Amino acid sequence: MTTYGAATEAKINEVLDACGRYGSSAIVALAGVPGTGKSYVASIAAQRFTNEPLLVREVQFHQSFSYEEFVEGLRVDSSLGVTVVPGVFLEWNQRALDDPEHKYVLLIEELTRANLPAVLGELMTYLEHRERAFLTIYSRKPVRVADNLTIIATYNPTDRSAIELDTALIRRLRIIHSGPDMGQLSEMLEAKVSPEALTSLRKIFSECESNFGEQYRHLMPFGHGIFAGVESEKPDLHRLWTERIEHLLRRPLIEPHPFTEIIEGNYPWRDPAFQVAVPTPT
Repeated sequence: MTTYGAATEAKINEVLDACGRYGSSAIVALAGVPGTGKSYVASIAAQRFTNEPLLVREVQFHQSFSYEEFVEGLRVDSSLGVTVVPGVFLEWNQRALDDPEHKYVLLIEELTRANLPAVLGELMTYLEHRERAFLTIYSRKPVRVADNLTIIATYNPTDRSAIELDTALIRRLRIIHSGPDMGQLSEMLEAKVSPEALTSLRKIFSECESNFGEQYRHLMPFGHGIFAGVESEKPDLHRLWTERIEHLLRRPLIEPHPFTEIIEGNYPWRDPAFQVAVPTPT
């Protein structure tokens, strides 16, 4: 088994603990702003929880994702007849029901991007009450949610759709806050950038938090994970600014992000001097 730094392992273990405690009655959801390693940690935790990567299935929700894709729907077959086709959930749930000796995980990325009450349908009740069967809309077959199926999800709590989550759904989530983590930032970069550079990057987060208090948790435009691809201080940190960070802070026709001044003031790699010219091919 691959092991990671102490901060990363702590977050993975937090997810594993929640899966063990609540995975048979709730959705274990990692919530955080973009770039906080939610997907990374969730994927590792899912594979450790099942002890087998092939027992983990991933799906990404989006605005047009439907009940028919997730639970079951109608499809026109080759003979132009209409048949009932199980969706992602029913397929994976049946696998778990047929193999009760193993743990299964369904990993849902961007949980709140879909219209959740419409996509989940009756599952909003029966994920919690797994001893009871329910009838699906189209096939009218009784289905029971497998006790050995755990759902792990990720989402951004500042998305408009997340803000509009109703109480009934929130009650069925076990939410793990996944914010910017300075321990994980150090684990990623301490062997790749200078101590002074790492101190400056940490200062971006600490000053945003000290100046904006509780708003920091929800308004920080990125997390430590945005630096995951950095291999060297120069030119990677400059390129990261010009290609990603700058566009998160200043967008055409709207006001700059409220954290812009602090982030710019602690990010010297904005200066083109930190850019290394790419050699011209001969």
